[in-house]
Amino acid sequence: MANKSKKVINPKPATKTHGELLDSITTIEKVEGRSSGDTFKLWEGFREQALLWRILALLQMPTVALALIFALMVYYNSTIVIEPPEYPQPGMYSIKKLPDSEFMKMAIDIVNLIGTYQPANAERQFRTTRLFLWEPALSEFEKVYLYGYSADNTPSQLQVIKDTQRSQAFLINYDLMQVQRYPNLDMVVVRVPGTRQILIGKRPLDDEITYYFKMTTIPKSPYNPRGIVIFDVRIKKQTSDDLRKLDESLNRKGRGNV
Repeated sequence: MANKSKKVINPKPATKTHGELLDSITTIEKVEGRSSGDTFKLWEGFREQALLWRILALLQMPTVALALIFALMVYYNSTIVIEPPEYPQPGMYSIKKLPDSEFMKMAIDIVNLIGTYQPANAERQFRTTRLFLWEPALSEFEKVYLYGYSADNTPSQLQVIKDTQRSQAFLINYDLMQVQRYPNLDMVVVRVPGTRQILIGKRPLDDEITYYFKMTTIPKSPYNPRGIVIFDVRIKKQTSDDLRKLDESLNRKGRGNV
């Protein structure tokens, strides 16, 4: 029986492509090992900072808890106070809600209009004053200050100013100004004392007088945003000493009543 010879197949030598593949696998393994080592070294370098942030995070937890507890305590123990608006009446301010400074400002403005003037601007100032007057003061003011000669042939203040070219200045004594409230009568009385200086030609005349304005409120308007009007005006000759004595007398009576 004939022996069959075996065919020996010699393995082909590795081609250039296989060599490149082996080299690439070896390179990747080396890089992976090196990257793992670098990551460990990076962690070692930032371990202290990581521990610090961990400690801070742990400390924040009780701090936040205490803040929440404090906020709840403040919330449940707080008292809610609802303040109504300063001027509750729509379109009209109440006397009880307006401060004294508003009435004093109105009185000062009116005194400057009717107490300090020159012939050139007296009529304009008097007509501006009309806007803040209410009856019966309005009719009385028009008769005394504005319109020509009255029925008893007495000239108005404006006519006298034009005829004599009179100028006047009124120096307010702010220390003796006073505001008296009468809530039951819906009225406020403002006292404005001072010195009146009249100049007719070159001859000055000085005297001390006091203006008394009775005020109330009406619906506000663009030219009168507070709605304060004057419904009575009185002028008295009173010196500063007279007013001080009057105030002392009233104060003694007030203390005696207490």
